[in-house]
Amino acid sequence: MSECPYCGATVKISHDDGYGYEEDELYQQDCRECGKTFVYDTCITFYHTTYKADCLNGGKHVWKKTITFPVEYARMRCTLCGEEKPIK
Repeated sequence: MSECPYCGATVKISHDDGYGYEEDELYQQDCRECGKTFVYDTCITFYHTTYKADCLNGGKHVWKKTITFPVEYARMRCTLCGEEKPIK
């Protein structure tokens, strides 16, 4: 949610049909409260979460069979690092 720069009302930025997602562009929108048109820009931010992967540091992989359809395409995937290998 954002705020109208004129009246301070909470506004939901409209992204109908993908409008307003490009960075470094100005987009227009009308405030439903005061009726004035304002502009906004878009900033896309990435957030990263870290996890321990002991198997990449001398520990053992923790293998689990993937759930696939058809089952013939199942593989073994390490729950710690995501590495995959065929089922023997």
